[in-house]
Amino acid sequence: MNDINFDLNSSENKNLGQVFKSYSKHWLLITLSIIMCLAIVFLYLRYWSQNQYEINSTIFLKNISSGKNTGDIEGFRDFGLIKTTQSLEDEIGIITSSGIMEEVITDNFFNINFYHKGKIKDVEIYGEDVPVQILVDENADVVPYDLLIDLVFIDEISYQLKTEYEKQEISSTHAFGEKVTTKYGTITILKKPEVKSITEFDPMTFVLTDKEILVSDYLKNLSVYPDNDTGSLLRMTFVSSHKTKGEDILSKLIDTYIEKTIKYENELAENTIKIIDNRLKLLSGEIENVEKSVVDFKTKNVVTDVASNADTYIQQANDYKEKASDYQSQINILSQIEQTLLNGTIENSIGGGFSINDRTLTDQISTYNATLVERQNLSQSAVTSNPMIVKLDANLTNLRKSILQNVQSSKNGLLLAKRNLQDNANRYDAQLARVPGMEKQLLDISRDKSTKEGLYLYLLQKREEEVLSLAAPASSTRVVNRPKAGIYPISPNKKLTYLAGLLLGLFLPVSIIYFKNTFNTNITSADDIKQLTNAPLVGEISKNKDSKLILTKEEEGEEQSPTLELFRLLRFNIDYLIKDASNKTIMITSSVKGEGKTFIAANFALSLASVGEKVALLSFDLRQPSLMSYFNLDEKNGITDFIIKKGIDKGPLLQAYSNIENLHIMGSGKVIGQISTLVMHERVGILINELKQDFDRIIIDTAPIGLVSDAYALNPFIDSTIYVVRENFTKKEHLSIVENIHQNSKLKNCMVLLNDTEPKETYGY
Repeated sequence: MNDINFDLNSSENKNLGQVFKSYSKHWLLITLSIIMCLAIVFLYLRYWSQNQYEINSTIFLKNISSGKNTGDIEGFRDFGLIKTTQSLEDEIGIITSSGIMEEVITDNFFNINFYHKGKIKDVEIYGEDVPVQILVDENADVVPYDLLIDLVFIDEISYQLKTEYEKQEISSTHAFGEKVTTKYGTITILKKPEVKSITEFDPMTFVLTDKEILVSDYLKNLSVYPDNDTGSLLRMTFVSSHKTKGEDILSKLIDTYIEKTIKYENELAENTIKIIDNRLKLLSGEIENVEKSVVDFKTKNVVTDVASNADTYIQQANDYKEKASDYQSQINILSQIEQTLLNGTIENSIGGGFSINDRTLTDQISTYNATLVERQNLSQSAVTSNPMIVKLDANLTNLRKSILQNVQSSKNGLLLAKRNLQDNANRYDAQLARVPGMEKQLLDISRDKSTKEGLYLYLLQKREEEVLSLAAPASSTRVVNRPKAGIYPISPNKKLTYLAGLLLGLFLPVSIIYFKNTFNTNITSADDIKQLTNAPLVGEISKNKDSKLILTKEEEGEEQSPTLELFRLLRFNIDYLIKDASNKTIMITSSVKGEGKTFIAANFALSLASVGEKVALLSFDLRQPSLMSYFNLDEKNGITDFIIKKGIDKGPLLQAYSNIENLHIMGSGKVIGQISTLVMHERVGILINELKQDFDRIIIDTAPIGLVSDAYALNPFIDSTIYVVRENFTKKEHLSIVENIHQNSKLKNCMVLLNDTEPKETYGY
């Protein structure tokens, strides 16, 4: 009989469905883990997490590329009194500096936080919920940084302080406004003026935080950046756990920045005023000296108004020169027109007509240009011999001659007039040259005086502008959007946190199961068998709590267990796999003791007999027999007796099972030595062949094949082999024995049976 190499899983690979199936067995653990993680997330969000809100504001910086704007600032900047040092980057650096933030904290006592004690966590209170103002001397030798101090209001004039300092409970009662010196610091508590009845407020706890630490924390939560790439808007965001407090912190930060900006601009204006005042004093003295020099000069030289005559000469000379210059411009234009007429043809236009003061000449040039345009338009559709074109050419020729004559005539007249004007101008220059040299000296003195007086008035005007800017200070910063907290917290993100909890609840059991499976050396499912061997899997047998026979006479006719149905399914699977050959003799073995091969052999034989087959069950585990105990029968007479005692008949050795017909059982017999030699005795073959004559099935329970080789000796007499593997018991390495048997056909038709599996849902149960 040829072995059947039937491979049930050679084409099957572990896919996602199988992976999901392997984990779905632990659905209860996964569900409990998810519920537990989500519950932890809920408790965290409800009782431990601290909501963080984002406060947003926008400010506009005017004149970001210049300094203080005071009237005609460009002209004033020429004196170097105002510098252009502002830029967005510089202003961002100023806003986010530790100096401004420390000033905000100090002026508004933000380093003192107040809390109401809760059962699980304390709740921060702020603003109107706090009826007192606390002053702490941070220059004292001892400062109560990070010390929780309880404040209890006794009545309208007194309060009680409680704290634990240096592992000692300290309690003291004081009056509002009293400077209190304690072991842990110097404190003064004032009642806010707007509070009517302080006893209406619950006890609270306050804690003082080091300003340096708080400044660092606040700056980490502060972001300042340009709102756009081209403008001067700055967007400011601040993250705080308290909406109102966060808005106040950002508002005070903006106000402090604006105040400092105004202060800086005022200091600049004050310094500018000082510089101008010093310069005005110098100019005032210089002007007095110049005026005294004029008086002395006129007195010495007996001069009254010589300068007025000199001014008249200069004005007249300048007038003649200006007119002569105008005539020269006309002469130049006429010269250009003359050159155009002399060197050009009738097809050239004449330009410059509108710049000539001679109306007649201007009209002639305009007429010429218009006639030329008419001829050019006509020449596009007619030949040059056309009478109209010939006529126009004649007119253009005559006009050019007339214009040339008028141009030359006007030019000569202008040359003559220019010569006369130049003579008059020279005459006045000569008269001016005769003015005594002392007039020139007097003029120099007057010019110096005028210059100093102009500079004096200019500086006086700028001083008034700076004074006005101090009287009505205006910052170059404008608040566009006041600080406003968002409606919803930005942290923690509840949806993301719940999702993380869900994933964690899923990850933890899955990872535990994964690592358990990875480091587990036992067979845990049929998939493990399919991965480790190509031998066919014939079926699975579910757990049996009592490890006893699944069918007895008392149970016949009653509702049977699913395990019995699995044994009947096992019979069908074996016959299906070995359908092309006789399958009367079936050997059942395993790797080691405890895998349930004897249980399988007993119940499999019982299930076959229950459906009418005549079955012989042989206890061939001659070393440690246990088969007969399932049926409460004696092991003393059996297989070893048949082998050793020649001539003995098998009949007396077969014991009928009284509860089920057709089932006969042969025990192992007396336990003797030399078992390996005994199972190879020829009488073994005689026994099995005789049994084949009388029975439909022969089920053989043998010793574990992973420990001894007894089962191999029976291979010539069997038709198929059931190799029992127990879930969560058989080592994965033992499957190498099965694979070796299957690949090398050491046992006929070797099939694997998975025992002791978890019960599955079955129809009818």
